Amino acid sequence: MPSFILQFLLPAPDRPQRTPVAIRAEGELPEYAQIWIWDMLYARQLYAMAEGPLAAELRETLEIWAVNMSSKVFQPRDHVRSKGHLQLSDDLEWVVDADAEQVAQSVRVEVEGRGGAGDLPRIRVSPDILPNETRFWLVLALAQYFIDENDLFARELPIHVLAFRKYHADIHRPDTPEAAEEAPFYAIQKALEYFQSAGHAR
Repeated sequence: MPSFILQFLLPAPDRPQRTPVAIRAEGELPEYAQIWIWDMLYARQLYAMAEGPLAAELRETLEIWAVNMSSKVFQPRDHVRSKGHLQLSDDLEWVVDADAEQVAQSVRVEVEGRGGAGDLPRIRVSPDILPNETRFWLVLALAQYFIDENDLFARELPIHVLAFRKYHADIHRPDTPEAAEEAPFYAIQKALEYFQSAGHAR
């Protein structure tokens, strides 16, 4: 069972605004499955955060980034990376070797297969109860990790985020159980339609 262990560390005294995170991947997750895993994580964390200020800030952070990136999805990844466009937040700081004494919160995101071979995987986040600030950075950190590892994810993420925005505006608010279950499927479908249309137009 693939899993991602994220350790949220105490910020350095001279950089209190930064959020240091260490991440470790266990097991193999196909590249094409990463966007689906993140979609589920995003929907579930928005639901858990309810309509508080951090949930609004998370959506705004991702949506502003996605609007800017949506015009660049077909540009060469090296060029986009060199311009810094793939950085979700300047306050996210990767740590390679986490000091156990500095760990403030550890979160495990487990990916599990259910049902038949053709079924989409599901996720489990532990612990179940997390501060909203941790949920906020969990979503951003796993997205940034996948962006850094996978050009395909980096290209697809802006379209998925914008599909989430449309779903939340037109169908169900993000703090509803319907959105937690349905929004990832909606994002997948809308992204598929977008790339198929763009492929025909190119």
